[in-house]
Amino acid sequence: MMFGGQVATVASVEGMPLAQPCSGVDLATAMVEALRAGGATLVTEAATAVTEGVPALQVATATQVLRAKSVVVATGCRPRLLDVPGEAALRGHGVSHCATCDGPLFRGEEVVVAGGGDAALQEALTLAQMCGRVSIVARFRPRARRAYVQQATATSNIRFIWDSTIDAVLGEDHVTGVWLRDVKTGETSDLACAGVFAYLGGIPNSEILPSSVARDEAGFVVTDLAFRTGANGVYAIGAVRAGYCGELVSAAGEAAAVARTIAG
Repeated sequence: MMFGGQVATVASVEGMPLAQPCSGVDLATAMVEALRAGGATLVTEAATAVTEGVPALQVATATQVLRAKSVVVATGCRPRLLDVPGEAALRGHGVSHCATCDGPLFRGEEVVVAGGGDAALQEALTLAQMCGRVSIVARFRPRARRAYVQQATATSNIRFIWDSTIDAVLGEDHVTGVWLRDVKTGETSDLACAGVFAYLGGIPNSEILPSSVARDEAGFVVTDLAFRTGANGVYAIGAVRAGYCGELVSAAGEAAAVARTIAG
């Protein structure tokens, strides 16, 4: 099991006060090394359930049950899928959610990025360094920060296909294209490509938490201003939390605040 979550798939971490740019993998590795140096015990198993117990909270994995007075949930999100025909069958055969991991497989070829947020444009910029052309398909005008939009607009091999959605991923044993639909006119067309990268937001990994932990309609964990949940001793920070702003530096700040609360 790899530490770092989705940040480990980012080619260049931005928005963090770092001495020099680094990849998500490098950042995650440095954090793990710092934890080990500080005496932390790292368990390389996925948590399957957090339950309220007496006198301690319980965190279950596949092989053991850990007990603690406090649990900080930083499970983040998993990518939201296109949920269209062809996507599942071609996952790993042209359908991907990691430009850094799979981008080199499409060197010189055309790929499609679905989405108009920060992640979509960041990954499109990464893919543009390797691929022949990157088409960004977005239902709405981009909601990404202005700097990413400006960089993407200025990149010669990136183009935007506005007001459109992907209705199917085409191909037999590998991706050969996508079926597009204009959401305003209903007009459909096919676009040849070798890869499809979807960045449509995330689904919070909050299923392991007890029912006493409130969630919003999308499943994000509801907390107070001190990041406490409805379960005594359980905190939630980062992308799994309702109201998280999406900045990595903010998640780090939330972690520091909770650590101070627990220690104090």
